[in-house]
Amino acid sequence: MTAHTIANQDSFLKDVYTTEKILEQSYGENPLFAFMTKEQGVMAGGRRYVQPVEFGNPGGASAEYESAMTDNTVSQYEDFLIPRKKQYQRIVVNHELLFATARKSDAYVSSIKEFDRGFKSLGEKIGRRIYRTQGGNIAQLAIVSTNTTTLTFTDNAAVFNFQINQILQFSATDGTGTLLDGGDTTTVTAVDHEAGSVTIADNLGTKIAGVATSSFVFQRGDYNACLSGVEDWLPIDNRATKLAASFNSVVRTPAPVYLGGIFYDGTAAGGLDEVIIKATGKAGKYGAKTSHIFANPESLSDLELISNSKMRIIGELTTSLRSEDTGDIIVGFSGYKAIVGGRTVRIYPDRNCPSNRLTGLQLDTWTLWHTGELINWTGESYTGNRLQPSQNEDSAEARLANYSNVGNSAPGWNWNAKIIAAT
Repeated sequence: MTAHTIANQDSFLKDVYTTEKILEQSYGENPLFAFMTKEQGVMAGGRRYVQPVEFGNPGGASAEYESAMTDNTVSQYEDFLIPRKKQYQRIVVNHELLFATARKSDAYVSSIKEFDRGFKSLGEKIGRRIYRTQGGNIAQLAIVSTNTTTLTFTDNAAVFNFQINQILQFSATDGTGTLLDGGDTTTVTAVDHEAGSVTIADNLGTKIAGVATSSFVFQRGDYNACLSGVEDWLPIDNRATKLAASFNSVVRTPAPVYLGGIFYDGTAAGGLDEVIIKATGKAGKYGAKTSHIFANPESLSDLELISNSKMRIIGELTTSLRSEDTGDIIVGFSGYKAIVGGRTVRIYPDRNCPSNRLTGLQLDTWTLWHTGELINWTGESYTGNRLQPSQNEDSAEARLANYSNVGNSAPGWNWNAKIIAAT
């Protein structure tokens, strides 16, 4: 009789964890992450990827020949220098537990599925970060007093960035200063998703020296270390300050729209349909062809409730992604098709989108650059092994990694709108 070992478990895993399975679990319920073009080759080596952006055509045309000959100017470009950013996930399962749950008759859930959930967890985090900033914050506090163990936030949807036993750090800024109290931490003990609140193990003001009622919250290790998301490329909060600062080696104030995207303040608009119409029309004057609009599902529900919408919704939409290898459908998303400014746009709910944002993209301008597989088993490429024995305990473990960043070839063809969050 052959005993179960790490070696034959590893062989089993190789048969189960196909590329399609990995992609499906990474993309599920994360439409923008799923739809965004992934490109490995260009960023597979070297220090960084160079993203050129054109923001001015040749100028100096004149009715006078002599002036045209002397006043001519060249096209204007900026090169965004995009470094790779890292995310890691470790999954550890006790050997005895693996064996004890191997058969359906012995357990409701096989512990081998923990490695599935690890892929899903890392994929979901990448999906969330795509909407946010390289600064790494997962929320900004909105509390009355720091003398509390209950945290609430400026965006209720931010609560989905938290989970029990998560270790938190705090800062006065989103990755541009230092962590408060030397990076001291507290731990999440409860999450109330409906109330939009998080309970922590310590009194906040006592545990974290210098914390304020509007401080930023970070998962430990993420401070100023995350990929450049939509809120970086198309800033809304502190927009003027961000455009005047260096972003991937570019100061964007000389051409704030073409280098920093289109901003629309929809907080005073009559409804979500009006925001979509106005923002898409504003984008059109810059030559943009908005193809996809993303909103938090709860915010998007307001659009469905508008009985006399100014925007023509022409039907529901189902989009499926297929495997490049087999052609099989690996994940699908539902949304709406609408006529906006004479164009057909696709509107999707994305739970990763902040509830106070509405984001309109020309999707073919966005790329998620990465090296190695998008989510890879660390060490597999040179050892052939996906699982390995833990060094100090009787367990099997897998380590997952992502080395990537987001690039945009035409920020001025994309818009980001501030809206009143759904309640």
